[in-house]
Amino acid sequence: MACSRKTSHSLSLFGVATSLILALTGCDSGTQEPDAPAPEATEYGAPAAPVPAAGEAAMPAEKHGDGTIASDRFLRDLPTGASASIPANFPTNVPVYPGAQPAIGMGSEVGELQRAGVQLLSNDATADVFGYYESELSANGWEITNSRNEGGLASLNASNGSVKMALIISTSADGGSDIFVISEE
Repeated sequence: MACSRKTSHSLSLFGVATSLILALTGCDSGTQEPDAPAPEATEYGAPAAPVPAAGEAAMPAEKHGDGTIASDRFLRDLPTGASASIPANFPTNVPVYPGAQPAIGMGSEVGELQRAGVQLLSNDATADVFGYYESELSANGWEITNSRNEGGLASLNASNGSVKMALIISTSADGGSDIFVISEE
């Protein structure tokens, strides 16, 4: 029995979401880096696009020029503890790509560490999204410790004072981008 593209894509998003949840609840490595003086932080706001209420499955009608994202890129059923929003403990100095909509978000506390993760959806190309993050992070005192941009997949790790983040951007089937941001503070 062959799976439809929609089912296959939903399963791959579920796999990514599961990985996001596992990353948020993982163990601390036990190593401590000395605190460096942090430059003045830039605070970012949540996206201007309407965000569904917590626990409500996000399903915009279709892709439009106003920033709405195609509905097959959202999970229909969110995992327990996740919502289609940016988590409350998401650091305010971590940029949220302009016009991107949250598909799934989750925050947790592991010991004294605050961890948050979010999947954002954008209609923009992966290269554009990656360029934004490289530029925005560099301009606001972040140290990019590694980065990679190969075709439809890009990633980077960065730190700013006590905040660390990992970013993964992949090209979606419709040509937009799936943006995964995991932070620890």
